Amino acid sequence: MKALFEKIELDEQASLQVKHLHLPYFDSPWHYHPEFELTYILNSQGRRFVGDHVEAFEPGDLVLLGPNLPHFWRNDEEIITADDEAEAVVVQFAQSLGEAWLPQLPEAGMLRTLLVRAGHGLRFCRKTASRLHSHLLELTTLTGFDRLLALLHILKELAADPGAVMLASEGYQLKATEAETERMKRVLDYMLAHFREEIRVEDISSVAGMAPAAFCRYFRKRTRKSFIEYLNELRISYARKLLSKADVSVSQVGMECGFNNISHFHRQFKLRTGTTPLRFQSLQKGL
Repeated sequence: MKALFEKIELDEQASLQVKHLHLPYFDSPWHYHPEFELTYILNSQGRRFVGDHVEAFEPGDLVLLGPNLPHFWRNDEEIITADDEAEAVVVQFAQSLGEAWLPQLPEAGMLRTLLVRAGHGLRFCRKTASRLHSHLLELTTLTGFDRLLALLHILKELAADPGAVMLASEGYQLKATEAETERMKRVLDYMLAHFREEIRVEDISSVAGMAPAAFCRYFRKRTRKSFIEYLNELRISYARKLLSKADVSVSQVGMECGFNNISHFHRQFKLRTGTTPLRFQSLQKGL
């Protein structure tokens, strides 16, 4: 799967554009563009692909991407319901801002460092994202120089985030091979289609065309999680959706999500959410 080039048309009188997206689901293909991109997820969940890195996203996810870094956000199709909406604030700004203009300003050292680090993608901590929530929404209402000043303030705050995590690996080449991209896509497509069933390492490694041990190393390198951790994360994500939307018992939800052992379901759910499935369901229903 080759990353597609996206042509972004910035206004002649602007160095950035801001979109407040309201979509049934995120539908952009695997793509890249010369502009920097800051994406803040307001509503929706799924998998985020950045370079050779894949991880879950949910509301509050805040990511800065550098120029020409392949990426896309994909919703978990099995989790989408008719009344769901994917909502995000997306800011795209000119490459020249980080590579020509800011380097001339001695006071902008932190911002220059931030934008260099963004070359491999940066995910910011939830505390920072929450603090900037109103500022990111305000960007959608501002214009002209006020909008640019607001963006610089946001970038200044992001540069001071000690919890920012680099996404694509240090050795990642920006032009990833089509074969590697296609392999990871096959693996994730299979997991999304079958996570409610038993998936053995032998099954998934066969999809990747690799021996089980080699696949486990490959998967951890690209997601920073073991295959089992990632699979359980996907199942718990679906469980949260069912517990929020459907009037079903906790044991039914566990079985529907691929957990044959209800005690194991309870342990995994509390590990990833900090509460029990029953308590989570009660909170969602306002009980």
